[in-house]
Amino acid sequence: MFKKGLFVFVCGLAVYAGITLSLSMRTDFTTLDGEGYSWQGLEEQIVVVNYFAEWCAPCLKEVPELNDFDQFARQTDKVSLFAVNFDNVSDEQLTALRDKYDMQFKMVSGLPKKAPFSMPKSLPATFIIGTNGELIKELKGEQSAESLEAIVLGLQKIYQTQ
Repeated sequence: MFKKGLFVFVCGLAVYAGITLSLSMRTDFTTLDGEGYSWQGLEEQIVVVNYFAEWCAPCLKEVPELNDFDQFARQTDKVSLFAVNFDNVSDEQLTALRDKYDMQFKMVSGLPKKAPFSMPKSLPATFIIGTNGELIKELKGEQSAESLEAIVLGLQKIYQTQ
């Protein structure tokens, strides 16, 4: 009887460990650097997602601004910036774009799964996701580091008072 109970306990523990490991390994997107992320894992952060394409002149014009914003974001563990290529190019093509245009921020490999926003209809498009994982704002057109920082700082103030 003891052996049977121990066997059931060990099997239950193994199932629990397998489910926990499976959930922890789930990713909604991966960056070119091979880091996997889930939207749920990014909760408690403000996430900025920028869609771009090489054929989009305003997208390329805002790259230096996004680089500046990324420097701001990296000063805290509460803000993340990710860029997504609208054309869903291969990793090799995306790496070439990153190098060619000196994109210093995290680049998403492929298209993100189960995102809290839909694919934009025009470019450039920037999405602000709040600490609860919900879409806060969709910004159309070129963004500046200053405007993105203002939005993020405003959200941080709101979250601090809640």
